[in-house]
Amino acid sequence: MPTSKRRRKPPGRGTSRARGAAAAVSSRKLTPAQYQRRRSLGWALILVGVVVFGQHLFSDMGFFTVISSGWDDLLIGYPTAALLVFGGAVLLSKT
Repeated sequence: MPTSKRRRKPPGRGTSRARGAAAAVSSRKLTPAQYQRRRSLGWALILVGVVVFGQHLFSDMGFFTVISSGWDDLLIGYPTAALLVFGGAVLLSKT
């Protein structure tokens, strides 16, 4: 093949950059203990969020009242439950 038709590597780009990127990714990996802690915390947040949601749902339906019913439940309780569940899901989604 003629030299004019060969692909040329741009200067400064070689395998060393790829190795550096691979090393950076491998250094960010979680240890098994960190991964298990993150999963446990994530599931705990989801469980607490589901319990808060259920308590507010049953309280608003009139089955029982743990805290005062009214707008504070609607404005604080349900969003808190949603944030707990979403926070737990975010923790679980990170690898």
